[in-house]
Amino acid sequence: MEGAMSLKVFIVFCSPAGSTRAVGHMIRDYFSGRGVPVETLDIGEKGDSGPFVKHLHDAGKNTLVFVGSPVYKDLAIPPVMGFVDRLTSDGAFAVPFVTWGQACSGLALWQLGQGLIARGFRLAGAAKVLAVHSMMWSSENPAGFGHPDRKDRELLLNLLENLMASFEAGTMADLDTDVLDYQPAELAMGIKERINDPLVPMPKRVNQDACTQCGLCAETCPVSAIALSPFPEFLSSCFGCFSCVKECPEGAIEPSVPLTQVETMIQTRIETIGETPGTRMFMP
Repeated sequence: MEGAMSLKVFIVFCSPAGSTRAVGHMIRDYFSGRGVPVETLDIGEKGDSGPFVKHLHDAGKNTLVFVGSPVYKDLAIPPVMGFVDRLTSDGAFAVPFVTWGQACSGLALWQLGQGLIARGFRLAGAAKVLAVHSMMWSSENPAGFGHPDRKDRELLLNLLENLMASFEAGTMADLDTDVLDYQPAELAMGIKERINDPLVPMPKRVNQDACTQCGLCAETCPVSAIALSPFPEFLSSCFGCFSCVKECPEGAIEPSVPLTQVETMIQTRIETIGETPGTRMFMP
């Protein structure tokens, strides 16, 4: 346990629908159960993230930093990538992880990995975990239903055990980011062409006759992208998580495309791309 006690773990994620948070908590519980100090940051919670960043920086190389994001439009979401840009390291190990809803995991892991390496981290591993699609909360049969399941959790546990064993043995190695570029060449090329473009969310409108100006939409927005004046207005930081649509008690926030049509589009993409496996771990 001496090697484990010198290790510190930091876990940061943004999780509008809760799936990425659930995986982050699995990671937290694993290391906490083994006596490893763990610090966790949910970017979607209001508060100052400065102390977390400082603690991570001050912790030095005996750290494992887990950075998690849901996959939106084949990529990691802007709040997570923006947070990665705030970090600096002199060779600490990091592990990106993503949750995805069966339509396509895109190049989110590759994007996170490249971003972390650019900030001075080394990649010790990576994980993509299948989860319920965040846009299908009202569906009777959502994509990714039942996930993460027992097998998904076992795969994640195996990754964490390997990471712990490697740290204790002093054999941590670097993961080649090329293995995270696993999509078919044509699909990957299209994603890379727009990787630096602003994420344009699906437009929404507010039904002012139904809106009670309760403010719940602004409270639940993970990036404070809703201003009340007095009705909700969507700011440029909105990335289309639809938490406001889901949580509005009056159904007053209406997407430009009906959710039933969105579900059809998701199912079509699942059938077209056919990505397997759903959950996959990556180690050097």
